Amino acid sequence: MTTIGTRLRDSRDARRIESTRTEPTDPAIAKTPYWLLWSTGIGAVVLALVAFVLWGTGGAGTLFDMIVALCG
Repeated sequence: MTTIGTRLRDSRDARRIESTRTEPTDPAIAKTPYWLLWSTGIGAVVLALVAFVLWGTGGAGTLFDMIVALCG
């Protein structure tokens, strides 16, 4: 029988086990570039809005023609 997923009864043991699992990370490496995440998200939303506007005005044919022109 394995002990995976079982809870420890003593909280001191649980804290000791948790502290050994964490690895020290370099703050320069772990820093998330939030400006890159936000700019990517905003770009995706803008592209989705443009696609919906094109779909609404000209139907799926407009988007399909644009994709064919881009790839061809």
